[in-house]
Amino acid sequence: ALSGLHIDNLNIYLDSSEVPIMDGSSKVFVDLIEKNGIKVQNKKRKILKVKKEIKVINKDSSVKLLPNNQFSIDFEIDFPSILINKQSCQLQLVNGNYKTDVASARTFGFEKDVENLRSNGLALGGSLDNAVVVGKDKILNKEGLRFKDEFVRHKILDSIGDLYLAGCPIQAYFYGNKSGHFLNNQLLRELFSDKSNFEYID
Repeated sequence: ALSGLHIDNLNIYLDSSEVPIMDGSSKVFVDLIEKNGIKVQNKKRKILKVKKEIKVINKDSSVKLLPNNQFSIDFEIDFPSILINKQSCQLQLVNGNYKTDVASARTFGFEKDVENLRSNGLALGGSLDNAVVVGKDKILNKEGLRFKDEFVRHKILDSIGDLYLAGCPIQAYFYGNKSGHFLNNQLLRELFSDKSNFEYID
């Protein structure tokens, strides 16, 4: 939500051990931030400009950053489900389109995995109120999907958030293929492992 709304100067206070999942997307946070107001400050924004290709591969999953004159993101997924299959989406975060095209895409999981996750003490707070649950041949949420490609859009949402852990906006082309939080984190570590990979600009 912060990256999508171009917010880079704030304090966040939590009164619990983790950020609440809300509805499984960032829409609630976007709405609350806009309701409270965003202040434009009289100071130049620091941007991390990627200068060379950075890539991380793990089996059939991969992520990479390439030099680009703006931030754009391209993602592909492929799940063994007739309801998802292969999906791809390419976006540039311009003119406030994070709010309309990404923010409300929810996290998702598979009905067949729920019992196993819960028996291992995971996803205990998961429900149809905060995730899209994919059954064998139907979406279990009564309201259905918010986008026909909501699954890949949520992966884009995740990646936008993960990349913001760089500490400032990134100027680059990001490509993700069947990846997730772990590979995104490894990509940032690889980026920062060599100072010649990037430079800071105003």
